[in-house]
Amino acid sequence: MVESKYTNKHLKTFNKSNRVVEGWYWALQSRKLKPGKATAVRISGKDLALFRTESGKVVAIDAYCPHRGAHLAGGTVEGEALRCYYHHWKFNENGECVDVPCLKRPPKAQNKTYRTEDHYGLIWVWVGQGEPHPLPVVPDLDGLEVDVAFAKPYVKNCHPNIVMSDAIDVQHFRSVHRIPGDILDLEGQQVDDHILHYNNVAGVPGKTMLGRLISRFYKTQLTYSLCYWHGSSGSVTVGPDFQRYHIIYANRLGDNGVSEGQVILLTALRKTIFGKIYSKLLLLATRIVSDYFADGDTPQFNTIDFDFKTPIKDDKTILQFISHVEGLPVADWGFSKPNAIDLVNVTPTSNMEKLGAKGREATCEAS
Repeated sequence: MVESKYTNKHLKTFNKSNRVVEGWYWALQSRKLKPGKATAVRISGKDLALFRTESGKVVAIDAYCPHRGAHLAGGTVEGEALRCYYHHWKFNENGECVDVPCLKRPPKAQNKTYRTEDHYGLIWVWVGQGEPHPLPVVPDLDGLEVDVAFAKPYVKNCHPNIVMSDAIDVQHFRSVHRIPGDILDLEGQQVDDHILHYNNVAGVPGKTMLGRLISRFYKTQLTYSLCYWHGSSGSVTVGPDFQRYHIIYANRLGDNGVSEGQVILLTALRKTIFGKIYSKLLLLATRIVSDYFADGDTPQFNTIDFDFKTPIKDDKTILQFISHVEGLPVADWGFSKPNAIDLVNVTPTSNMEKLGAKGREATCEAS
C-alpha cells in the first residue's frame, strides 16, 4: 500500500461539487443552435442563454434579465442581439442593454457574457477569469480537418473527475474488461499548466500467443494514449498502427455532483466518395469501441463513493491525476451567491419617470 494524502477530507478541488476548474466546457451540439435562435443551457450550476446571431456568432449570456428576471432564452434574436420576450429589453453580444421600447435611452444594465467557440461539432463555453487556454484537441488530429459523430449524451452519478480517472485505472482493465495486465503500463506527463498526457509504455509481450498476435498490428506497444484538460474532459486514442480510433469524453459538472457528458467520435476528413464511406464505417466502429468500455464501467459510476484510503503501486496514474487537478486554478462561477447583475435606476429622476405615466403606458403597450 502507498501512503495516501488523497482521502476526501484532504482534497480541495478534486471530486468537489462546489468548485469548477478553469477550462472549456461543452454546452450543446452546434447543429442544434441555428442562426437567429436561442436556447437555455445549464453549466455547472449556472443558467445561461445561448443564442446564435444572424451572422452565425454564438453568444453565451447569464440567463436572467436584469429587469424582472425573465429567462432570456425565451427571447428573439434580432441581428446580432437578443430581445427579452417579457418586456422586450434588448441585449447586444456584449450583454449590454441597448434598447427598451418604453424609454428613449436604455438604462445602464448589463448581463455577463462568456467566450464561446464552435469546435469538433460542439459549442464550448470558457469558464474562467483569464485568457482562455487553447481548445481541447486530439493530438494525432491537431491541425487537420475532421469528420465528427456523436454518441448519446450521458449522465453518470459521480463527479467528472471520477469519470476521467477510470480511463487511467490500469487495474480495472484487468478485472472489468479482461485485458491482460502485461500489455498496459501508463506513464503520465504534464504538458503544461492545464494538460496531462498519458501513454502506454508497455512493450508487446512476444512470448505469449496474444503477444504474437498483437505484434502483427503494433510495432512497439499497444496504442493507448490519453490527453486530459482541466480534469473533466479528455481524448482517448486506441487502435492498430495502420488505423487509430479517436474519442473525446467531454464532461461538465451537473447538479448534485453528477457528470453530464458528451462523447465525440472523430476521424480525419476524407473528401472522396470512397473516403467518406470509409469514414462513416470507421466512426461506427469507434462508437462500438466506446460503447464497449462505457457499458462495462457504468455500474460503478452509478454506485461509487470515492474515498482513496488505500492506494497501491498500480494507482500511480490516479495519484498523479489527483495531484494535477488539485493544482489547477478554480473559476469564480458563482457558487453560494447570485449571478452578478447591474441594478437599474428607478428613482424619480430616471428616464421612466420623465416619460410620464401616459407616455409610459402608450410606449409599453406598443411593445
